[in-house]
Amino acid sequence: MSRRSCISTLCLAVFLVALTGCEDKQARLDAAEAQQKVIALTTRITDLESSNAQMKEAVKSVHDKIAAQVNERIDRVEGNVISSSKELLTKLTQDAQATRDTATQIVGSARSDYDKELTTFKTSLAGDIQKMREDNKVQLEELKKFMDNQLRELYPYAYQPRRDSKAPPEPDVK
Repeated sequence: MSRRSCISTLCLAVFLVALTGCEDKQARLDAAEAQQKVIALTTRITDLESSNAQMKEAVKSVHDKIAAQVNERIDRVEGNVISSSKELLTKLTQDAQATRDTATQIVGSARSDYDKELTTFKTSLAGDIQKMREDNKVQLEELKKFMDNQLRELYPYAYQPRRDSKAPPEPDVK
């Protein structure tokens, strides 16, 4: 049975006892006392029902507050994760750029060092080649003089050197 039907039944019983005209004072006192207890219980039940409704609202309110706080924290954590990811990407980009710049500088330095060495090598090689050419010219001139002297000694009457210059070569003195 529900609370209201119990209360209604009890009130009906008290009313019927009062209506029958019972002359027993003790019964009347017990009925009055029971009626007061019923009224007190009714008041108490009403209070409990309103308290229960308030508790339900409070629980619902607490549930909503907790849900809002959890959502807020999730949003905050998500924002932190996103900002950390952006910072990490920015750092990676900066590090990659710094690495590229450093590599470019190293390559540029290596190229300039290589170019300097190559230029130095070319210069020294060109000097060496020029020296060899001059030595070859000197040796060629000496060889021509030697051959002219040999031809002059072997064939003095038939010696006719072919020269670019018009002056005859001078004989070497031994």
